[in-house]
Amino acid sequence: MAERRKTITIRDIARQANVSYQTVSLVINNKPGVSDDTRKRILRLMHDLDYRPNRAAQMLTTNRSRTLELIVVDVQYGGRLADSTKNMVHIAKQSGYSLLVSETTRDELEAALQNAAARLVDGVIMYAPRLRMEDSQLLHLCGGLPLVRRDYTPGSKLAWVGFDQVYATRLAVEYLIELGHRQIAAIPPDSELINGYWRYTTWKNVLLEHGLEPGPAVAGDYSMKSGYEAAHQLAEMGVNFTALLVGTDGMAFGALRALGERGIRVPDDVSVISYDNTELSSYTQPSLTTVGFRFIKQDELAVKYLIELINDPEMELHQRVLMPDLIVRESTKPAVPK
Repeated sequence: MAERRKTITIRDIARQANVSYQTVSLVINNKPGVSDDTRKRILRLMHDLDYRPNRAAQMLTTNRSRTLELIVVDVQYGGRLADSTKNMVHIAKQSGYSLLVSETTRDELEAALQNAAARLVDGVIMYAPRLRMEDSQLLHLCGGLPLVRRDYTPGSKLAWVGFDQVYATRLAVEYLIELGHRQIAAIPPDSELINGYWRYTTWKNVLLEHGLEPGPAVAGDYSMKSGYEAAHQLAEMGVNFTALLVGTDGMAFGALRALGERGIRVPDDVSVISYDNTELSSYTQPSLTTVGFRFIKQDELAVKYLIELINDPEMELHQRVLMPDLIVRESTKPAVPK
């Protein structure tokens, strides 16, 4: 039978280093008041003896759990959520934190936040692409727990990190107009989604600003299947369009398949532009012109902003708005005069 490993305690470290228990505690919690030589000697002993800090004791000393929580609210189609979660876990770990992940609905959000507080997490990142809620109500639900939303929520004065969806859509539509397109259809995400609302509204407003009649539009739900079905519906309407704005790359993959099945050539007959700049967008046939979002930057900023709020409870809340880029590829071309 294997011999059970002896648990090394702070007192063991203190005894071998010939210092007090309190001195070792200061080193473990990265506090001042210890000389450099003593600190190095204690850290070397901790490594040599394979000392593992007692998290419960640390929480009592520092009033911190070094744990964050990502709460995902009413996400019906995950898309690239797995990648973002992995990114945020990595950034949290680099910053000395663990990241828990939980899923809930709007109706159960209060209970989810109460559970987060009961788990003694230091703060919450919320990904809630459908959640429209007054700042005062959300603050009440948080009960003092630091919160950063990983969503574009203009109008909210709470802490959030998101890409400017109005600018992103204007970038795409005005590019199509510059190419000479005048009949521009759309497959936006459903308007229940915050991004979907802004993409649909801005598409329509930009066209009207340029004196153009918005083309037909059929909403999707972020999935490839919805893009595929919406493109078929648009074709069946019998309304001419020379360009198509699709709400995500994934939806555009489905739309490209549907247009091909109907003998509609991209970009010769219809130019297609989408959003996200996912890896696959450069490998489709033709490759997709897309509005590029650097999601890894959004993930990083959300975690780091939350840690800043934890470390400085008096920090004035603000919004970190990211600007996308237009990535031009093969799925768009100048309109053919008719």
